[in-house]
Amino acid sequence: MKKTTISLVMVATILIAGCDKKSPSSSVVPPPAQANAAPLLPIAQSALIAWQQGDKAAAIRSFVAADWSSRPLFETGSVLNLSEDQFKALPSADSGAKAQEMITQISWFKQVSDAVAQAGIDAAAKGDTAQAREYLTSFRQFGLALESQDYMRFVNLYGKGIENKANAELAKIGQ
Repeated sequence: MKKTTISLVMVATILIAGCDKKSPSSSVVPPPAQANAAPLLPIAQSALIAWQQGDKAAAIRSFVAADWSSRPLFETGSVLNLSEDQFKALPSADSGAKAQEMITQISWFKQVSDAVAQAGIDAAAKGDTAQAREYLTSFRQFGLALESQDYMRFVNLYGKGIENKANAELAKIGQ
């Protein structure tokens, strides 16, 4: 169990550190289409489907249109629904598999949300502050949604990293 916790902290650090790096839009590679895509709300699912099909613009529009204050964020049975206590209570034989499942699901979010953040940064660079605010505010709301105490610390840390990046970018354009 300690190895799993250490692994989760290391991966969280990597994912959060990745939130602060500005990468060119072309370096984001869409995940392969899978029958077991990360369980999401229908609006967020639309973003992932568009992303998988290579339609980055539609994925970004769907992500921005999502109401990140709605609950539940994830489908029943998703590992992302587990609280820290629920995750710790898993038998050690299950915790490794659940940790990997969680990392896979977070990586789906990371790819799409990074594209949304980059679209906001690009809009700001072009002087379109209204659109930049829209993208970056949605990105921030996504991060805030992940910070709920209903979720594991790993998910909370990832959300905090997103919120920090969004706040920094919004400050650059003036909230």
